Parts: sequence; structure tokens; C-alpha cells
Amino acid sequence: MSQSVNELREAFLNFFESRSHQRVRSSSLIPYHDPSLLFTNAGMNQFKDYFTGKDTPAFLRAVTAQKCVRAGGKHNDLESVGFTKRHHTFFEMLGNFSFGDYFKKEAMQLAWEFLTEAVSFPKEKLWVSVFEQDDEAFDLWANHLKVPKERIVRMGEKDNFWAMGETGPCGPCSEIYFDRGPEFGEESIYDGGERYLEIWNLVFMQYERLQSGELKSLPKPSVDTGMGLERLASIVQNVESNYEIDSLRSIYEGFKKLADIQKESVDQKFALRVLTDHIRACSFLISDGAQPSSEGRGYVLRRILRRAIRYGTKCGFKEPFFYKGVDFVLQQMSKAYPELNQNRMAVQKIIRHEEEKFLETLESGLKLLQAEISKMSSGEAFSGRLAFQLYDTFGFPLDLTEVILKESGLALDHQAFTNEMTKQKERSRAQWKGSGDKTSDEVYHQLGKLEKNFQFVGYEKLSSEARVVALIVANELVDAVKEGQEAELVLDVCPFYAESGGQVGDVGVVEKNGSRFFVKDTQNPVGSYHVLNGSLKSGALKVGDSVQAFVDESVRRKTRINHTMTHVLHSALQAILGDHIKQAGSLVHPDYLRFDFSHFQGLSRDEIEKIEDYCNDRIRENPSIRLGQYAMQEAIEKGAKAFFEDKYGDQVRVLEVGDFSMELCGGTHAESLSEAGLFKITSESSVASGVRRIVAVTAKRAVEVIREEEKILADLSQELKSPPKELLSRVQKIQKERAELAKKKNQPGPTKAKDQLEMICGVSTLIEAYDQLNPKELRPIADDLKNQIKSGIVILGTVHEQRASVVISVSQDLAPRFETKRLVEYLAQELRGKGGGRDDFAQVGGSEISLIQRDRLRALLQNHLESLKLLA
Repeated sequence: MSQSVNELREAFLNFFESRSHQRVRSSSLIPYHDPSLLFTNAGMNQFKDYFTGKDTPAFLRAVTAQKCVRAGGKHNDLESVGFTKRHHTFFEMLGNFSFGDYFKKEAMQLAWEFLTEAVSFPKEKLWVSVFEQDDEAFDLWANHLKVPKERIVRMGEKDNFWAMGETGPCGPCSEIYFDRGPEFGEESIYDGGERYLEIWNLVFMQYERLQSGELKSLPKPSVDTGMGLERLASIVQNVESNYEIDSLRSIYEGFKKLADIQKESVDQKFALRVLTDHIRACSFLISDGAQPSSEGRGYVLRRILRRAIRYGTKCGFKEPFFYKGVDFVLQQMSKAYPELNQNRMAVQKIIRHEEEKFLETLESGLKLLQAEISKMSSGEAFSGRLAFQLYDTFGFPLDLTEVILKESGLALDHQAFTNEMTKQKERSRAQWKGSGDKTSDEVYHQLGKLEKNFQFVGYEKLSSEARVVALIVANELVDAVKEGQEAELVLDVCPFYAESGGQVGDVGVVEKNGSRFFVKDTQNPVGSYHVLNGSLKSGALKVGDSVQAFVDESVRRKTRINHTMTHVLHSALQAILGDHIKQAGSLVHPDYLRFDFSHFQGLSRDEIEKIEDYCNDRIRENPSIRLGQYAMQEAIEKGAKAFFEDKYGDQVRVLEVGDFSMELCGGTHAESLSEAGLFKITSESSVASGVRRIVAVTAKRAVEVIREEEKILADLSQELKSPPKELLSRVQKIQKERAELAKKKNQPGPTKAKDQLEMICGVSTLIEAYDQLNPKELRPIADDLKNQIKSGIVILGTVHEQRASVVISVSQDLAPRFETKRLVEYLAQELRGKGGGRDDFAQVGGSEISLIQRDRLRALLQNHLESLKLLA
């Protein structure tokens, strides 16, 4: 019986482990420590600093099964996924790596042994390619491994020479192919068809490309290999398509059963493939911390989600269904990737929420499409630009638009649609043009080559004797620093904690015989070294000096208390709001803590109070705080949660607070929870779609915040001459009185509405600006005016308490074509604020009060109408 995908993955990892390779867990799909990448797209991403020399690994050989996503940015084949046999958004990359240890001969030997012995591929079925100028590789395959020369082909730089960027590490490749036989076609190995499948790429990093273009030999050549697990499995299991391997077939059948499809049509087959691929990508991306949004990584995730939901309609799904596929993925992959089990509830709830929102958006798109069709005559060409808007904004697949148009006897302007699609892809590429090609900062590159004798002692103590290892001034390594200079300082023994996992870096002082270097921040930009940023206030320092390093104990104490309370807050959110809560970012500062989390609505006053009560109850209980060191896999199996933006090694620190919180964390923590004293939430807000933010304070700062609020209340009580308990009713009474006065003074009557009606771009409009009218009063006025003008647009603005507000009310006959959402985005940008609403009514608020003038509002509306060219 052929090996399953899970068995193949483990066989690969075991094979290289038995040959002295360190098994390294897959890194996150979100490359938080490499902003040049959209998503992790290759096994070598997490080792990039080792290959560039910026960092030195604790091992010379490694083996991984890396989860990868290629969708958006440089690697974007999204529209092909589901319709081809090999394209995927999510896939697993098997790889073995040598960091200056073995090179070509052993890399080839290991690959050949794995394929011919561990996987039992017939040798006569294997072909190899080499870089056309790499005679060494050709000779090793032919004479060392006895591959017949007629099965060794030479290829050019485009196919068989790899480079990290325009400059930096690079080298020739050697690829291994499997010949599936003439029944899969008669093409040659050069054609990239189905007969000769490329299965493994061996990259030999032996050069550094200089700015001049010259190739300089590296002192320690390295090896980076990559083999797609899905493609390998398709050959081992002797199936024609990746979608037929056991793990993907199981997900495919799960969706087929969920849709109650007995025998799928051709269209349904492709749709089920889309669902199979996309549920893996969405499950892993969300589990690793991605959130659907309108930009960057979140936009790509949203496109994948919406594409899946669209194709779900071909399988008969009309209600939210896609989230149920998460369990199909867990059944196949949670043993290899246990984080999926930990994040199951969060992933399902986020997907379901996005499904519900998208189904509403589809309905709006359909209304817009039908409204446009109603204005057209049979045989006309439908706007390609509008078709693309339906596709990009409302998620309408092009074929669905074409079916609806065909039913009405209309054609589509395909060229205009293609042009808009091309522009969108160019915008996407421009946003993420790095994709691994960004070079490392030269000074840190040099720093990474220093002797590796760094020791961090900051967990155990706040001061230490040390030696100055390096000094950096103006981005250059120097031998000495003078009094008054800003500099970066590196010590061999360091008690300063470097910013990581959301916790800010330590501050303090480094001293030597009257010389005092004040540390204002600590970072970890390279390897294990902690770099102290600050200035030399007195004396002089030079490389090699013996010094005393002192962390500011007061600042560290407040920071570590807030860090521990971040973990308690996380537990409180899950206990009170639900298991779907997942961290989406954090900041631990000595003065406050900030925590971002996945949730779909603002918190009520009652929920905030319950969260505060939970945290303060834990402080009073003062449970035990335990820090332990574990192997990564052991920690995950014990149930420890991992914060996605942190970078973990094979050995990890685990923080346990009582019996309610257990998380991986490399930060510093309180010795006793009672040190926190008091926990107080100061704000709760939205950060992005589906992401909320809590800011809170503890200990003395919490008391200060309460006193500040009490003083404001006392001052307000004195000003309004009302007891604190009666302040709310007093303020409400004043607001009501002011609104009534404003109505009498400013509200346009029926005659005024008629007099002020004007035509803009052929549309009846009424625009008015008020002074000090409560924004809540704008809507009833707008509704009344809209009813008077019957067909048209009403835009009203007001300035109230130094805040600008605008409402837009659109008659029903114009609403489907007016694109209120785009005008809201336009106004929000001009007002420096935000807004939202429906097709027929929306509201925007912001700080730019100068915009609230009739002439300025008229000009903005005119620009919008002219850009639409739909209402003229």
C-alpha cells in the first residue's frame, strides 16, 4: 500500500533526522520578522538570516516541513487554483538545509537515497537537470551517483540559477524529475508538462553577487532544498492530480457530502477543488494570526475566502457553510500542526462572520447589476469597468455576471474588464515588491559575523559585569564613542531585555569609571545580540572596555507586571466572550498594556466590567506563577498557547498562571500576581474588521487613572451645579434644549427646501451646512427633505463640539447606482475620520471642520458624480 501524506511527511523528517539534521518546526505563515514578504512562501524563509550571515544557527543541518502560501504579491496564481492539477494557495514544502556544512556531493547523495530507498522510486524513472555551466554537478550525478548522462540535462539561468535578490547569496540549482511515462504525454523534460514532473530542487549557495554583478565565492557554501509534499504524494500514490491524494481527497469528499452531491458535474468538480484548497489556506492563515480586511495580507485572505464562497454556490450552498470545512482540515493535519486544534473555534467563527458579511455584499452587487441592466438595450455591451467592480468589490465571479447578462440579451466588454484586472494585479505587486529580495542592513550583517559569545542574564538579574563587544554610530561600526554621541552598544553579557513578543525593551545605564551611557531602548536586530540604543552622557567608551550594566528596576517592574496581566486579560476574554477569542497583537509598556483580539462587535459596559472583575478577582486570589523550559513540541502537547507574532526556538519558556492560563512567552513576568494591585480598562475600540483593542493599566497607574476620572467628574458636577448621580440626566436635558433651539434656528422648511434644490450632473441635490446642530438631528431633517424632493440626493453637514459630521440620504430610485460607499470613503478621507451606512443612507464624522461649507460639500459631490458617469 502506498504511503499516506502524513506518513510521507514523517518519513522525510525521520530520514534527515537520522542523518544528523535538526528537526525545526514550521514557522508561521505570517512572516512578522520579515516585512519584505507577504506570506511565508518557501522553507528557507525562516533561515534567511543564516544564509546571509546575519545570524548563526545552533546547528549546521536542518530539516523542515514548512507550511506555505502563494497568493497575491509576487506569487499570484489564485484564479488558476482548482482548475489545474498542481496550483495551490496553501501547500507544504519539505526541505533539508546545510549552513556551511555539506555541499553538492552530500546533498545529491541524500536526495538520491531518500527517493530511491525511503520512497522506492525506480532509478530509471528519475531525471535531473543542472545549471548549464555547472560541470561539477553534472560530473557528480554522472560519475558518483551513476545517473546515465542522457538523463542529465543542462538548463539556463532562468530555470537553474537561484538568487535571493539582485545582490547577496546565490548559486546554481539541480532539479530532480520523475518520468511518469508516455501515457502522460510525449513532451520532453523541457516542456513542463505532466509526463516529467519536477519534484525536488537542490539549491547550491556558493556565491555572493556584488553590486557590480561580480560573483564572489562564499567562504562557507550552503544548501537549500525544496520539495512539494502534495506533488510527491501524487507520484507515490499514483494519482493524476494533487487533489486526488489522500489528505486533499478527504477534504474534497467532506464538502461533497456536506453539499449532498451524489455525482458531481464538471463545474462542481472544479468548485469542490477550490473549496478543498481554500479551506486549508484560510484555516492556516487565520490560525497564524491573519484577519480578513481591505488591505495587505488581510485583503488576500478575504479574496481567498470570498472566492471559495462564490464557488460554493455552484455546489448548491446558499447559507454559511465554508466554516464547517475547518473540521475536515483538522482531521487530516492537526497532528502535524497542533496549533489548528488550539485555534479551531477562532478560525471557524472568523470564517463564518466573513461568510455572513459577504452574502449581504453579494445581494447588494446583484441589485447594482440589475439596476444597470434595466437601463440598457438588447445587444449593448455592458461596462467592463463595472463588471470588474462587481468582481472586486462585491465578489461577483465573471461567469455569473455573463450568465445574467446573457439572459438579458447583453454582451460584456471583455477588454475593459481585462484592463482593470491587470491594473489590480499591478497594484498588488507594487504593494509587496520585496518578496524576499530585500537585502539586510550592512552594519548588522557585519555585527552578525562577530564572535558568538553573547549571554543574556536578564531573567535572573538586573545588573552584570560585561565587556563592550561592538559600538555603532550613524549606522557604522566604530572603535570608540565620545561624550554626547548617540550610539548603539553591544555587550557580551547583558541584563537588558530586548523588545520582543510585544514587550518593550529595557532602559537603564552602562557605566565605566565615570563614563555613563544611558540606555533608552533595547532591540534584537541580529542573531542573539541585544543592541542597546542610547547616548554617552559623560566620559568615553571603546570596544573591549569592561563595564557595569544596570537595568532600571522601577521600569522593568512595571513592565513585567503588565506583561503577566496581559496573559490574565487573554484568559478573561476567552472566559467571558468565548473560545473564538484569539490574540491579534499586543504591546506591553511600563505605563499600560494593549491587547488586540479577534471579535466581531464592540464590548458592552457590562462585558467590560465583567472582564475587569475577572482580572481583579485573579489578582486578589494571587495564584501561583510558574515559568518552565520545554521542548517546543512538548509545550504545545501540554496545551500551551503560542502568540503568533513571537519567534520561538526548539526550546521555549512556558508561563503558567494558576490553572487558567498557560502560554509560550519569552518575556519577563511578575513574581506574584498581587503585585498588579488593581486592573483597570481605559479604552476599548475597533482596530480593523473583526479585531478589537483593549488598553488597560495596573497598580499605581490604575489608581492614578481612577483619580483623574474622579476629578473630571467633580469638576463637571461643580460646573453644572448638579450632584454626580444626577449628571447624566442634567446633560441629556441640556442637549435636548440645544437641539430644539437649533431646529428652530436652522431647520429648512418646505419652502426653503424647494428654493435650495439644484441640479448637479443631472441629479437633483440639496446641500446644507449647519453650525452647532447635534449630529443626531441630521437624519430626521435629511429624511424630511428627501421626501420633499422625491428623487435626488440630500447632503447635510454640521460642526458640533469641534467635530464635523455629514449625512448622505439618497432616494430609492438612485440608491443602487449612486455608490454611497465610495462617497463615504472619499468624505472620510477629507474629514480625517470614518463613516459607514447603507446604499440609501450613510453618515461620516471627522476632525476637519473646515469642510462643513455648502460650496465645499457641493464640489465633493460633483467630483463623485462625475467619476461615476452612471447617473448622467
